[in-house]
Amino acid sequence: DERNDPAYQKWVKLVKKRDNNECAFKDEQCESYNIIHHILPWRDYPELRYNLKNGITLCQYHHPRKRVDEQRLIPFFRGMVMSKELI
Repeated sequence: DERNDPAYQKWVKLVKKRDNNECAFKDEQCESYNIIHHILPWRDYPELRYNLKNGITLCQYHHPRKRVDEQRLIPFFRGMVMSKELI
């Protein structure tokens, strides 16, 4: 599994650090643990898998559950991440 790859683990750690391990929405609906979400999908964009601008920290509640939601939220998530400072 590629997600056990040290490069993936490092990417997750850096995205969490950049986001202070807080859900990007950080509101009263946040619940459970945080997930590092690939904005442009892992399977479709292998060249962006470890790009910090392609990751966002989301809680279980805010993490998209359906492919259609993932696609719809790409521009929104990209806008949120582009405003962040890189580590």
